[in-house]
Amino acid sequence: MEDTHFYQHIDRLSLFYSYFVFLDTDAYLADQLFIKHQVRVHFHEEYVRGDSPYRAIFCHVRKRDRERFQAALEELPKKMMLLGYIDYLDVCRALWDKCQQQRKGGEFP
Repeated sequence: MEDTHFYQHIDRLSLFYSYFVFLDTDAYLADQLFIKHQVRVHFHEEYVRGDSPYRAIFCHVRKRDRERFQAALEELPKKMMLLGYIDYLDVCRALWDKCQQQRKGGEFP
């Protein structure tokens, strides 16, 4: 996985697609950014904890659209902060750090 603070690239063998996971809210704030950057995103699973305003969203984009997708996600933290989600980056960082620790500890295959 790449080292970013608010989304993660998922290493998966594919000729045409790049896979990602990112955190969003139940209002799906990233969708407007994808429209703005004219990138088509194929959504998969999403996971949410009952006590959290955030949900982990798994998706993929065509490899040729990867730069536009990442540019859209670069704007997401600012949008979150403007709308009152001031802990967004801290929550992302904590989640990705926990995933990395579990991965290094052998808890994931």
